[in-house]
Amino acid sequence: MQKKRSIPLLALIAVLVVALSVGNFFAFKYAPIITTYLGQKSYEVRSGDSEEDTEYYKSDFSSEEERLLADAAAARVTASEGFVLLKNDNQALPMENGGNVTLFGVSSASILYGGGGSGAVDTSTAPTLKTALESAGFSVNPTMWDFYTTGAATDIRMDVADMAGTGRYVIHEAAPALFGSAEESSFAEYGDAAIVTFARSGSESADIPTVYDESYAEPMDVEGFLGAFHSDPVDSPEDIGRHYLELTANEEELLRYVSERFDKVIVLINSGNAMELSFLDQEEYGVDACLWIGNPGQDGLYAVGDLLNGTTSPSGKTVDTYAYNPLGAPAVQNFGNHQMAGAEEAVNTAYVVYQEGIYVGYKYYETRYEDTVLGQGGADAAVGVTAEGAGSWVYADEVQFPFGYGLSYTTFTQELVDASRDGDDFVFTVQVTNTGDREGKQVVQLYLQSPYTDYDKANGVEKASVQLAGFAKTSTLQPGESETLTITVAEEELKAYDATANNGEGSYILESGDYYFTAATDAHNAVNNILAAKGAEGLDGEANAANTAVFTLESTDKYAVSSYTGAAITNQFTDADIRTYDPDFTYLTRSDWAGTWPSTYELTATEEMVQALAIPTGTDDPDAEMPTTGADNGLSLAMMRDLSADDPSWDDLLDQLTAQEMYNLVRVGGYQTQAVNSVSAPATVCVDGPAYVGNAGTTGVTRPEDTYAWCSEVVISSTWNEEIAYNMGNLIGEDCLAQGELNFAGWYAPAMNIHRTAFSGRNFEYYSEDGFLSGRFGAATVAGAREKGVITFVKHFALNDQETNRSGMSTFANEQSIREIYLKAFESSIADSESGTLGVMLSMNRIGLKWSGNHVGMSTNVVRGEWGFEGIMITDQASYPQSFPALAIRGGLEGGTDMWLNSGADNWQIDGYQTNATVMNQLRQASRHILYAVSQSFAMNGISASAQVVRVLAPWQTWLIALDVILGLLCLAGAVVICRKTRWRS
Repeated sequence: MQKKRSIPLLALIAVLVVALSVGNFFAFKYAPIITTYLGQKSYEVRSGDSEEDTEYYKSDFSSEEERLLADAAAARVTASEGFVLLKNDNQALPMENGGNVTLFGVSSASILYGGGGSGAVDTSTAPTLKTALESAGFSVNPTMWDFYTTGAATDIRMDVADMAGTGRYVIHEAAPALFGSAEESSFAEYGDAAIVTFARSGSESADIPTVYDESYAEPMDVEGFLGAFHSDPVDSPEDIGRHYLELTANEEELLRYVSERFDKVIVLINSGNAMELSFLDQEEYGVDACLWIGNPGQDGLYAVGDLLNGTTSPSGKTVDTYAYNPLGAPAVQNFGNHQMAGAEEAVNTAYVVYQEGIYVGYKYYETRYEDTVLGQGGADAAVGVTAEGAGSWVYADEVQFPFGYGLSYTTFTQELVDASRDGDDFVFTVQVTNTGDREGKQVVQLYLQSPYTDYDKANGVEKASVQLAGFAKTSTLQPGESETLTITVAEEELKAYDATANNGEGSYILESGDYYFTAATDAHNAVNNILAAKGAEGLDGEANAANTAVFTLESTDKYAVSSYTGAAITNQFTDADIRTYDPDFTYLTRSDWAGTWPSTYELTATEEMVQALAIPTGTDDPDAEMPTTGADNGLSLAMMRDLSADDPSWDDLLDQLTAQEMYNLVRVGGYQTQAVNSVSAPATVCVDGPAYVGNAGTTGVTRPEDTYAWCSEVVISSTWNEEIAYNMGNLIGEDCLAQGELNFAGWYAPAMNIHRTAFSGRNFEYYSEDGFLSGRFGAATVAGAREKGVITFVKHFALNDQETNRSGMSTFANEQSIREIYLKAFESSIADSESGTLGVMLSMNRIGLKWSGNHVGMSTNVVRGEWGFEGIMITDQASYPQSFPALAIRGGLEGGTDMWLNSGADNWQIDGYQTNATVMNQLRQASRHILYAVSQSFAMNGISASAQVVRVLAPWQTWLIALDVILGLLCLAGAVVICRKTRWRS
């Protein structure tokens, strides 16, 4: 009997021992995450004897309430200036006296405030569309609102893939057949206007469908990394064969139904992706006005009411080209899931080829338009035609709204008053006059055209018909009021990359010839102005040759060296050009549209390619010397705050680091930088998400009650107002400062990839299809945040322009397009040492066959050598090495990566690192970059040059140790009891 009683006690002891072992293993493996999640610290600052003011970065606000009110006010202005009026027939808007309106569409009751994944936001306090409109003086039909929120349509919502890429996107809409007599009889009282909302979501890890194939006719149930996912089939068999960005059959039916019963129909487009909006032109749908609202964030919906009732006049402009059919873009021909043949043993065989070259977005559509007008390059050929029944390419059949387009409630004129040369700058003076009867703002867009020469055609240098070179936005102009704007364009913007220049080593060139500049209302207007100045006929749209200036330049090679560092600029991406492996491959060229039109590229890997895909293990330098470690030089990081990154004192500081400190600092940088005792460096928390402070990834830290959820980046860029982006970055900095001892000094943002196609899952999170515009808005946001001491991590560097297969996918593109489009978006943020970023987040994809962090050409030679960057290069998510093997630490260190976004203490180990001189020098260099960035951040607040930062156990670790001791003693006591009973029985 005694023996039987001992069995449960033995079992209990065994369970406790196992639980303690497993619990302690994971607790200490993920100690940084747990510490941050609990709002605790694993270090303390021991004050020195200095009396200096150590609040290096200060808040401009005296209270949390004041700060949050400033956030909300700025966000409302952002939305008001960023929402774009696409259509307004017969002055359907504004509805100055509000009115009695009826909301239609399930999305009207389930607005997409943000996107999915890291771009998601907490909008638990955000208004509904009904609330926002009522606050603007509208009366909203309660019967139809109830239909969508508590009635027959309650459970009808779109399906969206999760952030791990599991699942799929499917639009679901309530068909009018579900409306009962109560709903239909309510229209009479709320019949001033019908407001119909159509939404499209995007998310991290999953692109949106270019076609609903037959699989969408069936439900989907799948288990993913984040759990189970269920999706219903498409609503109608008619939806099979359509793509995600066009209306479904139910949506079309709803719009027809509404137009038959309401005299005024207003459509809201709640999408970060450029939808196919051809229905706006079709009489059967009866749409009078259309307002694009992107993803409005926490308070952006209030701006919808402000715009609909005329409190504010729309001034937003599109940042993408809206095609009648986005499948007609040349980039779409090579987008999505493609797998190499002949590389089955390699780690990740996915690839994509940017066969379109520089012809992305308006640089394709407007260039082909010009060539059609001028009758050159075979531009009117049938390739790329999407218009039904058309035998040749016609601009008006392909483009609905050009890049830079947007209506206002008033009218404006623009006059190019002066154009002059000032050294290496071109200076343009433009007078804008409000010629309408309402107040409003207007954007002046300055485009340039470079000569497309015989040399270019012979050497594969492409020139778009126009490229954005500058812009400015007026203040609010009253009727009859004018404002003069000055736009300066650096001559360097005229350069083009020529991979054959410099005896085949490549570089930037600036050719002799006539360079046209024009002040325009959008990209299409810009081309027309230039064509008019050339005397061309047969134009589609308005043109004003008087708004064009021409400068004749001589060729120069001065841009063959970096204007930032003086380093020679040469080819760095030959290995990313598919022609390295397939010499017969041809990129799209405007000299032969039909003959070079892209087709889906089928890649069979050579043995050389298979070998290049192998995970790099690093190469040791036999001449490397072991660096000094653990020295007692009496320096602290606070002493380095005012020193440049190349000051010799940094070497003395780095000599103090121990091997273990460097090792941990580099390997375990997930949502943090670690404290370093030897140099009194504080730890920081790094939060994720371009629209929100409070998402510290796997730490679970969210602070929705005292931080703010902004609209998506695509709305911010649509303001065409850099001051708004600066203010947003600055207020994000304020939100970070407000977290106090949590030290939210790092922000994984802004995101700055390119809308290469309309179908990328994260277009909402990126600024534009244009590298110049993206770069300007990214730089302004970064400057605002840095002014408050925030380490921004601009992401995802680079060529991460689709979500499908993003981890380890081989991305092939030519050097000109990489530099002029995809790196252009990042350049000004990274190269500005005064107000630029202190961090860069690398992409998960490969550049050619090498992971971005292992690509020396990009991550070292361009970023460090040409741009002079001194901050942190961090990986994207790296806490699961088995899922992201390409992010190998030896290869990354070799390529220039400084830190792994990893939260597991046992991940990314390097055997024998302490005795490997090559690795130790790489760790030292990476630590230098990390510590320099921290020294320039507000994490240094409260730390004087004489203060000490020392590691301590976080309170939870003390509690855990105490619990271990108590449970250990209990287990020991239980074991003693069992032993005594056993001896007694014996």
